[in-house]
Amino acid sequence: MRRRILFAAALAATTAATRAAKKQPVTADTSSTRRQPTLADAQQAYYSGQFGRSLQLYEALAAQNNAEAAECAGFMLLMGESMYGPQVHRDVERAKELLVEAARGGRSAAGFLLNMIERTD
Repeated sequence: MRRRILFAAALAATTAATRAAKKQPVTADTSSTRRQPTLADAQQAYYSGQFGRSLQLYEALAAQNNAEAAECAGFMLLMGESMYGPQVHRDVERAKELLVEAARGGRSAAGFLLNMIERTD
């Protein structure tokens, strides 16, 4: 039952994140400059099944104070292998850190997930 509730919450958070993502123009790469990863890049990796790469991109964006990316990375780390296979290892403590960061940034689903974690631990 708890797993179903978490899955439903995660699905809602992921769907909301996808709908909120904005397309950003792609700039040409040159030998001296590289384009910074965007939420669209992380989401594209996620939906193509590259969960490890997606997590890396979300965490990189979260390090730049992107609350939506922190929420997505926190969710992925919370679910770990049970949802993403061997590409994403479960790390509840890191997930909590990212979800707290996301909740502080105004992401309500992150607060919901934190509440669920506290009630199930």
